[in-house]
Amino acid sequence: MKAAKESEPLSASIIRQEIARFIAAARRLDGHGHEQRRRRIRQAHHAWPLLVTAGDRPYDPDLSAMLHNASELGIAFLSPLSIPPGTTVFIKLFVQDSFCPRVPAVVRHCTPSKGGYLVGCEYRAAEVDVCEQGLELGRRSRARRLID
Repeated sequence: MKAAKESEPLSASIIRQEIARFIAAARRLDGHGHEQRRRRIRQAHHAWPLLVTAGDRPYDPDLSAMLHNASELGIAFLSPLSIPPGTTVFIKLFVQDSFCPRVPAVVRHCTPSKGGYLVGCEYRAAEVDVCEQGLELGRRSRARRLID
């Protein structure tokens, strides 16, 4: 992913960096070349947990999900609950990290699948207000973990 533009707000830059870090980590886990990356990431979904918060309930408990596939533009995950298209979600890509920003995305489709729903999302990394909300959710998540 390209470096942030000088005029890009800090919150959007941090979110873009988090997406780039995630894609790089998924490629390392994959261990295959670019031509097989998409197929292999799909197969690795059982090994990559995610935490998801719905935009209309940003301070509710996180929903556990599993990665299905991902790219620089969006992500798909398997969820036990249906999330309506058009909903903004905030995704913690690295659940083991005590602090990481929540990446904002908008749900584009939610399809019933074996054991739950396949939810496809497009990142909202260019929108400053939701990027700032993602940073705040990351801070609150860390504070909640420290209290628990």
